Amino acid sequence: MPNPVELSPAIDLWTDKVVVIMQDRPVVGMSAWLVDALAAAEAAGLGVQLVTPATTRLTFAVRTTLFSSRESRWVVTEPNGEGAYDGLGGSKLQWNGEMFAGVAAGEQDKVDMSPTFVAVDLELPWQLLVTARFRYQALESTVVGKAAERLFTELTGVAPAGWGTAEPVTQPWNVGQLTSYCRRRAPKPTWLSVVGGKDGLSATGSVEIHRRPAGLEEVITMAVATPDGLPTPDDVRKVGERLANSFTLVSFFAQGARGNGEDTNEIPHWTGVPAPMAMAVGSDALESGGLAKAMDLGDAVEIVPEKIGPAAAPVVWYPIGDGKNQLDWNKYSALLGRLVPPGAPVGA
Repeated sequence: MPNPVELSPAIDLWTDKVVVIMQDRPVVGMSAWLVDALAAAEAAGLGVQLVTPATTRLTFAVRTTLFSSRESRWVVTEPNGEGAYDGLGGSKLQWNGEMFAGVAAGEQDKVDMSPTFVAVDLELPWQLLVTARFRYQALESTVVGKAAERLFTELTGVAPAGWGTAEPVTQPWNVGQLTSYCRRRAPKPTWLSVVGGKDGLSATGSVEIHRRPAGLEEVITMAVATPDGLPTPDDVRKVGERLANSFTLVSFFAQGARGNGEDTNEIPHWTGVPAPMAMAVGSDALESGGLAKAMDLGDAVEIVPEKIGPAAAPVVWYPIGDGKNQLDWNKYSALLGRLVPPGAPVGA
């Protein structure tokens, strides 16, 4: 159980809307204190607002985990000490007595975007972002983490270096020990941080293990710094195909994005918007919609789907783009419009 908000050591203040966490360090990772603060805020129904200087970077785990709830923000103080801005969106912020919020609409002409946020070289190196879901049978002998190990190996050349329940990770990579930890927590879900990579292909991510009615689900979210350029769409498809041949692949989504050039940490500056590369849907989605429907997109969608994986349980692969073209979001939107019934939840 997390500490209550008033006892969580990472929380500096709280209101009826948010908890505020102040960090002044070069890199903010998903430390044990931050994990506790996030859990405390969720239990209390509060957003999380992390305040840092403009020189701070966030790890990929913090970037993708901490700001999902309402009113949650990365609040970055301007280098001159005058004001603050949203580290992910760039809008100027001010404290309204309950939380940091955007300046009132009537003052927009005065604030616009933070000049600190937009002052950055847009020719930053690339990153590959991947979210993938895999399904295992819920057996006593099942070992989880193997899909993450394979995905890291496919994209960086080596298995993950380590894992942990917070950052920095403390355990050498070992799927047996990882599985034992998840089993002790079951049926509760487990979130783990994973790091690895070599030869400039620095990689970080998270692995979530969930118990579902259909079995155990392993959800992997990872970023790979690719300073020499993104892999080609065909290379990404081959990765998806090998995964589909080795595991029960539920879904896969790959994007290209700009990174800081050194690692996968997030900087509080404009780096552009990720662009889609490919999506895949596996047996779960096909059972509900049918393989024929998944393969027949009609003329309105500029995507030619392919069947990958075993013939008895195929996965449908949708090549969308090279990860660099923002207009490819139009293809992605048309694809979802064809596949997902109106009103149904959408998830990669």
